[in-house]
Amino acid sequence: MSLVAAAGAAPMLALAQPAASGPASDQRTTVETQAARIQQARNQAAACAVCHGPDGRAPADSAVPGLAGRPQAELVESMLNYKSGKRPGTVMPQIAKGYSDAEIIAIASWFADQK
Repeated sequence: MSLVAAAGAAPMLALAQPAASGPASDQRTTVETQAARIQQARNQAAACAVCHGPDGRAPADSAVPGLAGRPQAELVESMLNYKSGKRPGTVMPQIAKGYSDAEIIAIASWFADQK
């Protein structure tokens, strides 16, 4: 399965796995781990605000597209295409190369959740 096809399911599967032993500890640690991953994705997505606007909401008259609320799979595919060189660009190919595939999936998930 490709990363794009798995993008919708991969982050949730990773977040649902317990990290410690014992029922109460499993649930708390999983929730804490999920919150930490969401915060990390939010922090990484903050770098996008310079061009794409705060929380991915570009101004209405901007030539740069907004990212908030766009489908995760679309964002992942675009970033992976920039990263691989399949999609040309001035700045985005260099930016995309700075992220792992897992980071791209997490950031795309965060932007998709911004409505």
